[in-house]
Amino acid sequence: MKRFILGLVGLVVLAFAQQSIEGTWEGGIKIHGIELGMEVEFVTGGDELTATIDIPQQGAKDLELINVTFEGSKVHFELEPEPGTLAIFDGELAEGEITGDFTQGPSTGTFYLKPLLEVELPYIEEEVKIESTEDVTLAGTLTIPEGEGPFPATILITGSGKQDRDENIFGFKIFAIIADHLTRNGIAVLRCDDRGFLESTGEGGLGENTSKDYAEDVKAQVDYLKTRTEVDTTKIGLLGHSEGGIIAGMVAADNPDVEFVVLMAGTALPGDEVLKAQMVALLEAEGLSEEEIAEQRALQDQLLEYALTGEGEDELRKDLKKVTKAYIKRETTKKERKALGNLNDYVEKRLEGQLEVVRSSWYRFFLTYDPREDLKNVDSRVLAFFGAKDVQVVAEQNAPALEALFTEIGKENYIIKTCCTANHLFQAAETGAVSEYAQLPKEFVPCFLPNVTNFILGFPQVPCPDCKDGGCEKARTGKCPHHK
Repeated sequence: MKRFILGLVGLVVLAFAQQSIEGTWEGGIKIHGIELGMEVEFVTGGDELTATIDIPQQGAKDLELINVTFEGSKVHFELEPEPGTLAIFDGELAEGEITGDFTQGPSTGTFYLKPLLEVELPYIEEEVKIESTEDVTLAGTLTIPEGEGPFPATILITGSGKQDRDENIFGFKIFAIIADHLTRNGIAVLRCDDRGFLESTGEGGLGENTSKDYAEDVKAQVDYLKTRTEVDTTKIGLLGHSEGGIIAGMVAADNPDVEFVVLMAGTALPGDEVLKAQMVALLEAEGLSEEEIAEQRALQDQLLEYALTGEGEDELRKDLKKVTKAYIKRETTKKERKALGNLNDYVEKRLEGQLEVVRSSWYRFFLTYDPREDLKNVDSRVLAFFGAKDVQVVAEQNAPALEALFTEIGKENYIIKTCCTANHLFQAAETGAVSEYAQLPKEFVPCFLPNVTNFILGFPQVPCPDCKDGGCEKARTGKCPHHK
């Protein structure tokens, strides 16, 4: 049984009798309200202190740190992944935690590190390799409850973009927490790095692969679980977050080995409709005016038209440059703009990055694919969980669409829930804005994990304490339309 990051779940308060930093520390870098998770390993060899750093969201693993020093309580280390990109960390160790300042060019911020200890887990944790195609081998972690099996098992499916097996978003290790909770409650869990990311091979990301390709990786994981004697092969299920919900529906639609599906903020409408509602919700949460939202909507319509037809690129480029330049001038200082170099060249580079995604097979597929075409063929039990403050997959748009579909086809073995305080990551949110994610506690709303666990095990759902006791008036009076 291997280690688990204690700082992630708050299980233990650490105290140190002496000042020492040798070992592995976990924390984050906070810049302009955004947090990137990181893990630093300090190693002492003779009189020399060396260290390496992992930054999973950037696909960085075991990068060598330079000028590593620990004098008194002062900690210093630097990272130069490319010439001219020196990042400097100056911190201090106090009460078992390293905190300090981060500088990289014009960008400044703070960082923190907490010790990561190896502890005995109440379950088995095993590293696995799963061959999906000739070019794709998935690296993942299988957690298995202790005791006599076989156990029900869940495959966790990440959302869009390159994600690690923990689905680490702004330091919130969503899948690591889910896996720990489910396994402690008698459910085996398999989670893998996305293809082409970290330890999984192949080409990945928002490029030429589509959700259909990622569905093949999930099918390979289902087949793998069927070979494990610890797994009850009649109780294998899928939990997909965001785009992962789309993929879960695809896999379950024609796979009788999938017994249950959990859609965690999964979409129920074609991507172009989802993106239009998402745009408005995102901008409203960030406080933009109706005029500003209308301007962004018009630009979005151009992007969608270009993605689907390939027409209108010249006009689109012109408008994107105008909006991007205006944004940079509004949101950066003169010093920061100077550090960017030639502004036109910088804008052109950003523009090419945007258009590369828009022209990709992944984007075109997402725009036109209707999840209902597969969801109507899913015989498995379904729990669809939405957040009322989700601005990426809007509950008011997708929950009714899914309800209408299941009603139309006469499906009975499903539950649709919307937590009135949850955002897209199922944190208890104020506005739901993306800019809020990194600022919120790295924990789920109280009703999420218990209800997912109960659903998988076939137990009744429970009300959300936040809603019932102080959040939602309709929940307190027993008239909440979201609990079915």
